[in-house]
Amino acid sequence: MKISYLASLGAVMLLTACGGSSSGDSSVEPSPSEPATPVAEEGTIFGPFSTGTTSEPVRVYFDLDTGEVVELTDEEATDNSVWDIAFQRTKVYLNTHSDNSVGAFFTDVNSDFYTANGSAVVDSFLNADGDSELDDYLVISTADIPTEDSFVRDTQESVIGAKFYDYDLSTHVVSANDDLYFIVDSDDVYSKFRVTDLTTQGRTMSSITFGVAAQDTLAGDTEFGTESELTINTADCTENVYIDFDLGAALSASDAWDISLACTTIDEITGAEFDIHIAQDATALVDEDNVYAAIDSEAAQYYGFTSDVTQELAFDTNPWYQYNLNGGHLLWSQYGVYLVKTNISTFKIQITSYYDEAGTSGNYSFRFDEL
Repeated sequence: MKISYLASLGAVMLLTACGGSSSGDSSVEPSPSEPATPVAEEGTIFGPFSTGTTSEPVRVYFDLDTGEVVELTDEEATDNSVWDIAFQRTKVYLNTHSDNSVGAFFTDVNSDFYTANGSAVVDSFLNADGDSELDDYLVISTADIPTEDSFVRDTQESVIGAKFYDYDLSTHVVSANDDLYFIVDSDDVYSKFRVTDLTTQGRTMSSITFGVAAQDTLAGDTEFGTESELTINTADCTENVYIDFDLGAALSASDAWDISLACTTIDEITGAEFDIHIAQDATALVDEDNVYAAIDSEAAQYYGFTSDVTQELAFDTNPWYQYNLNGGHLLWSQYGVYLVKTNISTFKIQITSYYDEAGTSGNYSFRFDEL
């Protein structure tokens, strides 16, 4: 269904009659009137829409089909299929609801904003504005819509998840990925671990063996200690398994645990799922090449530690902006044109500004049209 984006407009018609009969009355048939709400011109800029401040961010949910903001809390938005795209500070989110799994495709219409080696062409960013980049926006048409598999969607990924094992498609054998290390920051202790062995029972895990090295910052440790072995039996579990590396034991959910495995029953066989999660108050990173002999706690925020589940955003693959191009702490739009595919239609979108007229950041203006 094609939806037009409308601007409210009052219409007044003045009808004039002239007398010509002895009765003095004149009856005039009303003529068909033009629509009172004309369609907005292609390329019209909408906004600004405020996304709050760095300390108090606000997510703005937008329905492209109606051209309106959808007033939702973040919790409500997770179960809502109406909104298509959302903005919060520098991030752009797409709806992942099963009834409206939105995808994005980045066109190359403004690829000249970057050099062949990926460096920003500073003058292109600094000299661009909504007017100068309008033609590049208007040229995008239905002919530019790619195949379905070209659209990228927002995804969620566990920082550890299923990365700790390998699965052989031909033999259906599950084995430990013992070359991959993980570092968990929990309760003032950095625990570096890998899974060195695991056993299976049917399609569940019956035991798992870790190699664990600790760096206890409260005890003054400045590097990881010697790796020790920890084996946890997960066969015939009756509840989820919670593991504390410091104590080297499985605990209950109410204790100070570091990682957990969900207990499951498949084909009447009970064991652990092949999926590892970290505690809500913990963070972790993947040490793919085993490069970290220690963690500098004062610089830990720069290592890339993340919470249990992280989002991979489609718009992050091709960011809409560049930062600090001329020495000022500002964001500059590339004026790139994205195609956004909803469950109903495909739209083109160009972000034109991150600031309002007063220069306040976090205020998005953009143009969008249905193709």
